Amino acid sequence: MIRPAAQPRAAAWGSALIWLICAVALIVIGRYYIETINFRDPDDALRLVEVRNWMAGQSWFDVTQYRSHPPTGAPMHWSRLVDVPIAAFITIFGLFAAPEMAERLAMVVVPLAMLGGLMATLHALTVRITGRPLAGVVAAVMLATSVGVLVQFQPMRIDHHGWQITLTLLAIWFVIARSGDPVRNAMLAGLVMAVSLTVALESLPLAVALGGVLALRYLRGTENFAGLLGYVVALGAGAGLLLPVMLGWSGAMVPWCDAMSPAYVLPVLTVALVLVLARRFVPQQHVWQRLTCLAVAGGVGALLLSLATPQCLRGPFSTLDPLVYKLWYLSINEGMPVWVQSIDLRIIVPLPGVLGLIGTLLAIRFDVRERRERWIELLIVQGVAFAVSMMVMRAMGLAHVLAMPGNAWLFLAALGAAMRLSTPVGRVLAGFACFALMPLGADVIGLAVLEGQAAPQPKGQEKKPEGSWDICVTRRGFEQLNAIPATTILTPLDIGSHMLAFTHHDVVATGHHRNVEGMKTVISALTADPDKARSIVLRSGARYVGLCASENESRRYATLFPHSLTAALAQDRPPAWLRRVPMQRADDIRFYKVID
Repeated sequence: MIRPAAQPRAAAWGSALIWLICAVALIVIGRYYIETINFRDPDDALRLVEVRNWMAGQSWFDVTQYRSHPPTGAPMHWSRLVDVPIAAFITIFGLFAAPEMAERLAMVVVPLAMLGGLMATLHALTVRITGRPLAGVVAAVMLATSVGVLVQFQPMRIDHHGWQITLTLLAIWFVIARSGDPVRNAMLAGLVMAVSLTVALESLPLAVALGGVLALRYLRGTENFAGLLGYVVALGAGAGLLLPVMLGWSGAMVPWCDAMSPAYVLPVLTVALVLVLARRFVPQQHVWQRLTCLAVAGGVGALLLSLATPQCLRGPFSTLDPLVYKLWYLSINEGMPVWVQSIDLRIIVPLPGVLGLIGTLLAIRFDVRERRERWIELLIVQGVAFAVSMMVMRAMGLAHVLAMPGNAWLFLAALGAAMRLSTPVGRVLAGFACFALMPLGADVIGLAVLEGQAAPQPKGQEKKPEGSWDICVTRRGFEQLNAIPATTILTPLDIGSHMLAFTHHDVVATGHHRNVEGMKTVISALTADPDKARSIVLRSGARYVGLCASENESRRYATLFPHSLTAALAQDRPPAWLRRVPMQRADDIRFYKVID
């Protein structure tokens, strides 16, 4: 039996072991992608290209992708911070391994190391909030079996989403769960959120939610004002100082709406200044007076944002061309609300969050009074994350992680009640029933019920399979093009990033929104009839056209535009101005040379 004093250490080792088992399992499950250096997402492929460019001498301050939309290149909104650990591990492994192997090893180690940091933070947060070391282990098990989270940490997943989840959870831990000076903790949280926002602006709702937690503390007592002010100052100043570090002085002055920029830094610093002035001139004895300070500061900050950069109020994709918005942005499922997804995703995405919210609410009601404040503060950020995940499905990873402390409390409470039953059979059956309170168990049961209720499809009308992604983006298929002298190729947007990663060719565009002109050119060419497409392709400078008929983007264009260039190439009926390029793996992706 483990002594009470040794329980925290044993629980920490237990969570570490769970991470190790999970990491090995992810390597085994993803061995095909590791062995073939294949990517499940175009952003991972382009991230590797960005790292290669930087390591080859491209400026730290310049993240333009010059091999997309040549000769000017495609401007990117990405941060070099994500490139640093990838480049570091490639350099380290390159000391004893070939370049290709060094890249492969780095793309395995980086996401799994990030997963280790996330699991350690989650364990610490859960133990602190629940007061039970075992709850930290239960939360670690939930994380290790959460598909919605692990999808962002699997080997070869080197884009920024794992960074965002881990950094945001770390900031939440500083505010809600870390012992010590609360003002210092709030400032550390502000600095961490500044880094997270520099990585990607998607962390903004949780940065506001954390500010809301500290604002509520201030409403309860004026002694908490320093923590709120410290957070806001650290957030604004940290993000502001990172701008020239990441972009240089000229780049730091551009008010971008899709990335951290003066458009957001100045309102945050203004809020801090107004808070100081309002506190000086407004009495602080009553709650309504402190609420007035908060309302004035927040109102002035929002007013500055709306007057200085009103375009940012319309969202980061407001500058997209209508054609690009309709045929590209609205087709990105992960960026759409949950209620427009398939029925299975409408179960998988909300259920873990719902279980966590139920557990947190019950903990607020029944857990010991000393921990109630921390539960309430967790509920605030948890609720915001859940709401965001309902509106943007890609945000489910953080929502699922924040649900785990409450879900662990709920599971242990139910298991404890089951173990107190009088009969052995009852204890066993009730114990197994608690599996339904785990996120994985709830999803499995929900999907099983859905499958059992689904009406069978009439013969001949079975649902068609989704696009065969893997055969369209294999390195072996693309590398056959390296025998052709370097040129520009027009491909569907979802394939462009893999083309850059696996060949020496340029592309007209990838699926990255700042390259509006290149994206419009690609979509216009692929959806136009072959005669009109010819002039568009020639103006783009492309000398080849590539297409994979089974890939989702190509299938969508061929369906919506049955007389388009895509529809003709999908049936391998190229117009006279295109000639098929012979390739060994002709069933995968096809290429056609432009004949002037």
